[in-house]
Amino acid sequence: MRLVTLAPAKVNLLLRVGPLRPDGYHDLSSLMVPLDLGDRVEVAVSPRGGPVSCRVPGRPELDGAANLAARAAEGFRRRFGVERGVAIRIEKRTPVTAGLGGGSSDAAAVLRCLARACRVEDGAAIAEVGLAVGSDVPFFLGAGPAWAGGRGERLTPALVAPLDLVLVYPRDPGLAIRAGEAYAWLDADRAGTEVAWPPRKRGRFRPTLTGNDLQPPCVRRKPALGVLAGLLESAGATAALMSGSGPTVFGLFPGRLAARAAARAIRASQGEAVEVFVARTVVRPPRVSPWRSPRSASSRSARRS
Repeated sequence: MRLVTLAPAKVNLLLRVGPLRPDGYHDLSSLMVPLDLGDRVEVAVSPRGGPVSCRVPGRPELDGAANLAARAAEGFRRRFGVERGVAIRIEKRTPVTAGLGGGSSDAAAVLRCLARACRVEDGAAIAEVGLAVGSDVPFFLGAGPAWAGGRGERLTPALVAPLDLVLVYPRDPGLAIRAGEAYAWLDADRAGTEVAWPPRKRGRFRPTLTGNDLQPPCVRRKPALGVLAGLLESAGATAALMSGSGPTVFGLFPGRLAARAAARAIRASQGEAVEVFVARTVVRPPRVSPWRSPRSASSRSARRS
C-alpha cells in the first residue's frame, strides 16, 4: 500500500513560556495554526517484513534513521507490533530548522499514513507515539488550530478565522537558531527574575493577540531578525513576529492580494538572502490519499481529451 499526504507547516500566533521545569522542559501556552504550505510525504507499506527507510530527494543530510519521520515509523511499529517494511519519501517545501514545525509535521504525516494502512484507530496511543518523537507532533495529528499547554501536548481546539500571511526565512546559516538555544537565551535573560505563571485565561483570538516570549532574546543576539520583522511591517503587516524558536518571521495581512504585494516587495529588496512564502491558515487536517503515479494522471487527461 502506498499513501500520500501533506505535512503542513505551522506558525505560533502566540507563544508564552513558563519557568524551566525540573525535567528540563518549559511549560508553554501557545496558539498554533497550520498552514497550506507544507511538505509532500509518501509512505509505502510493504506486505512483508522489512526495515524503515527514509529519503528526502535533494537533501541527503535528512535521509535515514535520524529523521523524525523515520523515528515516528519505528515508534509506531514498536507500539502496535507491526513488522511490515516502511519506505518514506519526503519532498521538502518547508524550510528546515525554521520554527515552522516541518520535521514534526513530517512525523505526524507518517503516523497518519501508517494508521490508515494498518487500520489503527487508537488516536490517544498514536499521539503518545508522536509525543515521544517531538513536542509538536501531537498538534499536527489534531484537527486544526489549537491552544497548546504543558510541553505542547495538552491541546484545546481554537477558533481562528482564516488568516493571510507572508513568511520570511533568512538563508544565512549564521541566523539559524536551534530550539534549545532559544530557550537557553530566554532563561539567561530571565535569570534572577520571577516569571508570572500561568498566564491569564485564554480568549478568542484577535489580531492584536500576538506575541512570542522567545523573540526578544533571539533578536537581541540576531538583530537581523528584527530588521526582517520591520520589513514586514513596512510592507503593510498588521503584526509581525517570529514563529516558534525562529528564525522565520511572519506578518499578518488583511487579505491575499496585500500579502502577495508585500511578498513581491520583500523579494525585490532582499533578493536571494531570504525565502519568501505567501500562506493561509487552514482549519482542517490534510487528507491521506492513495498514491497515484504522474503517468497515470497524464494518461487519464489524454483519455479525457
